[in-house]
Amino acid sequence: MTPADLIGPTLPAGTRETRAVAATALFGAFSRAGTSGALGNKLDSQLLLALRDWSDCVLVGAGTVRAENYEPATLPFALVSRSLSLDPDSDFFQGTPPLILTPRASLDDASLTPCRKRLTQAGATLIDTGTGSPAEIIAALHARGFSRISCEGGPSLYAAMLAADLVDLVHLTVDPSISGGDAHHLPLDGSGSSTHRFTLEATHVEPDSVLFCRYRRSRA
Repeated sequence: MTPADLIGPTLPAGTRETRAVAATALFGAFSRAGTSGALGNKLDSQLLLALRDWSDCVLVGAGTVRAENYEPATLPFALVSRSLSLDPDSDFFQGTPPLILTPRASLDDASLTPCRKRLTQAGATLIDTGTGSPAEIIAALHARGFSRISCEGGPSLYAAMLAADLVDLVHLTVDPSISGGDAHHLPLDGSGSSTHRFTLEATHVEPDSVLFCRYRRSRA
């Protein structure tokens, strides 16, 4: 089994599609001892990199970039942040300058002027996402020509994107383990009554019992 097999069929370049990729523990925890590094296996890591190669840009929460100590970017990354509390001196900023997706209120907030200045001086591009809704975030990326979007979370961003019905396909890796350090489940707030269903498109089980699932949004 190769990462390309796990990615499965792809649409023509330029066709809009948003995929979410995540690894969880057996009962749905997204992190262990503070990060996701202990979840999944080598093939899971390869899948993440292959989806980055497939995508036009990677969508990720700023908190995830900090918690996971992301390495310097070699492709466009779009970071979602309201507080703009990002460290432009971190290793991540030594690569391709990121896009920072932030609500208009954060762009107008005078108290955030030093943060905005430091980020722009480091090469980041601040992008107005209106109220900061998931739909406005995706629309801002589409407006800049990014059609293939790979969402790497974290849980709050996954929840918002799923609740807004903006995820076309989910790559879910299930690590068959539990730990006292497991944390961060999907924080669905229950404010909406609609249910979004996905169809299981493919599965693969590794010798270590790590399960790979590919779910496609059911539009019927």
